[in-house]
Amino acid sequence: MLNNCPLGVIILDLNRQIIAANKSFLKLIGEKQIENILGKRLGEALNCIHRDEMEAGCGTSIFCKECGAAKAIKNAKETSELNVFECRINSKKNDFLIAYDLKVYVSKFAIKGFDFLLVYLKDISFEKQKKIFERVFFHDILNLFHVIKNLTDILIDKNNQEDLKEILELLELSNNYLFNEIIFHRNISLAENRELKIEKEFISANLILKETYNLFYKEAISESKLFTVTYLEKDVTIETNKSMVVRSLQNLVKNAFEATKKDDRIRLFAEIDEKQIYFKVWNERVIPENIQAQIFQKSFSTKAEEGRGIGTYSVKLFIENYLNGKVFFISNEKEQTCFTIALPRAFSEKI
Repeated sequence: MLNNCPLGVIILDLNRQIIAANKSFLKLIGEKQIENILGKRLGEALNCIHRDEMEAGCGTSIFCKECGAAKAIKNAKETSELNVFECRINSKKNDFLIAYDLKVYVSKFAIKGFDFLLVYLKDISFEKQKKIFERVFFHDILNLFHVIKNLTDILIDKNNQEDLKEILELLELSNNYLFNEIIFHRNISLAENRELKIEKEFISANLILKETYNLFYKEAISESKLFTVTYLEKDVTIETNKSMVVRSLQNLVKNAFEATKKDDRIRLFAEIDEKQIYFKVWNERVIPENIQAQIFQKSFSTKAEEGRGIGTYSVKLFIENYLNGKVFFISNEKEQTCFTIALPRAFSEKI
């Protein structure tokens, strides 16, 4: 009966352990043998990156408080009603980051006096991806086309040579931004399907900092924010993909701009040790604990609009899956908020 259902289905005991699963669930998690998941909890079967955060395992860490599946299961244990929650889980299999977007349906039932939980899992990643593309292509990119068209119309009618240079610069900037946005979203799609091919080069760490800073210094002036960059005293080279690192730092700095207020400080800098270089983006605001637990999850956003929430997820996807790096952050009253991209160093000579 379970195997006839097209959705992933599992049955849990009240300890939240899997005692049955259908073929659709096994296909969803990339598992062939049901014996490999019996007795596991849902996060353990999905290889959730937080499953081992606490000694008690899946369902007990601070990250689990915001997990839709954990909420649905907890509520179902306490009530006979059907509980429905959306669930975002970052998983790692063979060191490759996989993002699950699921809708979880959980209800309690009894057999011969024993209670069990019936769990349906619907993969909604396509729906979420569709909303992201609709926002990007029907809103953001369409707006860019309007900017380019207006600049082109002005250019055609303009006779003032002094204004001509400024218009051409804006036109080039808009074209570059449009091109980079299309490439960025194409790369996310390829990366998730493990089809992305990247080229690495030896590049100056300070050049990466400079290119990232240049993307925002005018915006900082217009928004009255104190955005600074600190370069390494002794520059080093790293072997990496420059555009991917700059885009990742760009996403982190953009988030810092959105999180801060007028006259707030934002710092971009780097630190090094013998094996790694650490690119850091710091700001003086503190992220609420419930938000911290959901950072890096695909389709999660602090904003209400549909189609957001891909920025920090893409950083983790590119840096950890393709550049052999790590992405992490700290946020508290003492140290404020600092996101870090750690990358291996190629060699340590001064540039």
